[in-house]
Amino acid sequence: MTRSSKWARMDWPLLINALALCAIGLLNVYSGTRVHGAPGTALVIKQLVWILLGVAGFFAVFLLSDGFIEETANAFFVAVILLLVVVLLTGRVRGGAQRWIAIGAFNFQPSEFAKIAVTLALARYLSSKYRYGGIGLMEFLPGIGLVLAPFLLVALQPDLGSAGVFLFILAGMAVVACVRWKVLAFFAASAAAAVPALWFFMKAYQRQRVLTFLNPELDPLGAGYHVIQSKIAVGSGGVIGKGYLQGTQGSLRFLPEQHTDFAFAVFSEEWGFLGSLLLLVLFLLLVYRLFFLTVRSQDRFASFACGGIAVFFLTHIVINLAMVCGMFPVVGIPLPFMSYGGSSMLTGMMALGAAANLSRSRFTFQGGGGKGRGIDS
Repeated sequence: MTRSSKWARMDWPLLINALALCAIGLLNVYSGTRVHGAPGTALVIKQLVWILLGVAGFFAVFLLSDGFIEETANAFFVAVILLLVVVLLTGRVRGGAQRWIAIGAFNFQPSEFAKIAVTLALARYLSSKYRYGGIGLMEFLPGIGLVLAPFLLVALQPDLGSAGVFLFILAGMAVVACVRWKVLAFFAASAAAAVPALWFFMKAYQRQRVLTFLNPELDPLGAGYHVIQSKIAVGSGGVIGKGYLQGTQGSLRFLPEQHTDFAFAVFSEEWGFLGSLLLLVLFLLLVYRLFFLTVRSQDRFASFACGGIAVFFLTHIVINLAMVCGMFPVVGIPLPFMSYGGSSMLTGMMALGAAANLSRSRFTFQGGGGKGRGIDS
């Protein structure tokens, strides 16, 4: 496919939607990082750099040749696994967790890239095993193995929030790939039975987060402080909000992590219910577009990969918003394009670039009869 024909098949709604969210997120980062009465520009400039790099990453992935993403999915997965091992050996420690690799003034989290690597590797494996009637238990087990390796490496950092995302991606892609319902029911029951056992493997602060989720007032000035202040910020926004830069929870530093994990609380306080509703509509349109590409694609790998990317975004959005509103334990899950952070921004934009690349085949049958290709084959 020539470059001009690639541009002709560019999925502009996907990119425009993401850029709109990035613009809103940039304004929100400025509001969340300024000290009351004094401007804050340092992190805004860094976030703008990450957005520009993310857009460059989007186009770099989009312009890759047809079939390149599928052919290199396994190699990308292995490379990310090696990076996760490097993090455990020499990674930067911050906040009691060893999650970052430092490159000059910038830090990045391999666990963010691992989420997309797992999605693509799963899409390639499941597309090769698909058959009429659905994927059975024995065919699905190696797919679980693909997820367990990054899950354990990320959990050891420790980062149970990001590790849990891998399980949601696995579950979502199992549905997209038409794994038999009996297999899904078996693993759902097994996961439910394993939840109590997880308690004994959790660290003390992680147990405290769960207890705080159940009763934030148990330690209002300690473990419950984040949730209580976040709920105050969200609720105080009312219907129309206090106005841009007029929020108090963020600018007066009552709200911790106001530009990262709790970015939505800052936004909701300033823009209220109506602004939050508009933001949710933008996120809904993004996820809807990805699922639309999943359904319309006539290439099986492209369909499964787009579905996995949709699950990736949906998981982050739902968990982050539920956490901010006190309906989920506090975990380090960023809100896509809204939370400050280079790894999240690059991962999100490159994931959308992959979806745009793969969607070029949504109206044409590709693969020349290769194994696992073609929804109707």
